[in-house]
Amino acid sequence: MKLRHKFLNPIAVYFIVYVFGLWLLGFSLEAVEWVYAYLNHLMPETFPLYNPIYDPEAHAKLNRILTVIGMFVVLFLINFISLKVDNKKYERIIILTDGQYLIREGVRLYFKEFWISDIISALILPALLVIPPYFIPENVLGKFGLIVFTWLGYHMSKLYSLIPAIFIVAIFSFVGRLLAIRGAVKSWRAAWLSDI
Repeated sequence: MKLRHKFLNPIAVYFIVYVFGLWLLGFSLEAVEWVYAYLNHLMPETFPLYNPIYDPEAHAKLNRILTVIGMFVVLFLINFISLKVDNKKYERIIILTDGQYLIREGVRLYFKEFWISDIISALILPALLVIPPYFIPENVLGKFGLIVFTWLGYHMSKLYSLIPAIFIVAIFSFVGRLLAIRGAVKSWRAAWLSDI
């Protein structure tokens, strides 16, 4: 496999999907809030809701926790989608196996082939994407439409200082990639075998 396909292609695919992450974030936050509200309905003692007027600190803390969970969900979705549309990885796994693999073997082969490229695209790249909004004024981000490229750092800057934000995003993205690999490998096999 050519180096540009192994390293540059995953970075490009991740970045393209990441740009649409701003819309995915809205979906993720809504989904997390809905799930929490449903859990509150089922178990109000375990999953309490707080009034923003009578208990503003607890309300703000809960919103922060839900936002962080939403960030994890959106980073998982970005990783899953970027794997699903990364045709070069799909082709490489199929060339090596002709689609005849057990899921566990496919995952093992995936790690053998793409471990380093995943560290770059799913760990280092998102960590770097967090940095700019900490140094660019908010009015500049909005005026020039930079929020489309810096949404992750912008939202993290409302929650954490720069260093914790970098680590949180890097860990969330990489764990999201690890969780997405099995599903992607399974769908690649299904897609190949259904076309034969």
